[in-house]
Amino acid sequence: MVSKVYIIDDDDISVYLTTMVLEEAGFAKEICTYTSADDALADLSFTVPAPLPEVILLDLNMPFKSGWDFLDILRPYEATLKGKLDVFILTSSIAVSDKEQARNYPLVCGFLHKPLDEESVASIKRACTRRT
Repeated sequence: MVSKVYIIDDDDISVYLTTMVLEEAGFAKEICTYTSADDALADLSFTVPAPLPEVILLDLNMPFKSGWDFLDILRPYEATLKGKLDVFILTSSIAVSDKEQARNYPLVCGFLHKPLDEESVASIKRACTRRT
């Protein structure tokens, strides 16, 4: 079980379903949900020693700041965050180019399709186990 997970997705139904699957799987002690990348970034503290989420489930297609924008903002912190925070793209996109682009971000540990299911949660758990 991870301590904290962020779900960043502008679709309320997707957030609800993802939260339910994570809760049913006993995946995290704390689940924080955000409907915008800006809100999630406001809660991420890189200068104050605050508990970071161990896992971020990130939608790609959001208004204002996309998932790609969010990942670009994290770029300067990648070395510090690597091994402490794992990002999993959780998207409805079936574009091969998105999956390939995700490989350019060291914090991205997986590319999952909506809706989140038990098999996807198991793959996240395996990735987090390898990290610890």
